[in-house]
Amino acid sequence: MHLRYALLALLAEGEAHGYALVKRFNHRLGPFWHPNVGQVYQLLHGLERRGLVAHREVTAGPRLRRTFRLTARGQRVLAAWLARRPSWPPPVRAEIFVRCLAAERDGAAAVLAQLERQEAEYRRYLALVQEDATQAPPTCVTRRLAREAVLHLAEAQIRWLERCRAILAADAAAVSSRAIG
Repeated sequence: MHLRYALLALLAEGEAHGYALVKRFNHRLGPFWHPNVGQVYQLLHGLERRGLVAHREVTAGPRLRRTFRLTARGQRVLAAWLARRPSWPPPVRAEIFVRCLAAERDGAAAVLAQLERQEAEYRRYLALVQEDATQAPPTCVTRRLAREAVLHLAEAQIRWLERCRAILAADAAAVSSRAIG
């Protein structure tokens, strides 16, 4: 859903074809969100059906390209969306919860193993994002903010996974002390 508004915002900067919009999007947000061209064109056609964008055929060399522009109605819809209260965080539907659910029948050690594997992946991902920060200095505010969000979210996930391990350790200690007592 948010990609629809990103396309409207990018078209507010000037007319473009779908592939150019993907390039603009990637330039602005970097490697943190990857819309595919097919999805972009599908959304553009839906926006056109709703009268939010219009297209025209443009000859570019031997190719005929369909370029899109924001309509007045599209500008109003984008402005109204920007004025609305932001949505709440999305529901947490992380793979780690399903992994824990599946591993739980094999005991706390199996759950712990899944948490450790997930933490290792987050640390690997965090290293890649930090490396990207040194190799590709942000050229726009949006990309810098997106990178900061990704870094902080990954760090928060690692802290949460560490907390989960501590909870499992405390549970194991409690069970052990009850067994001894």
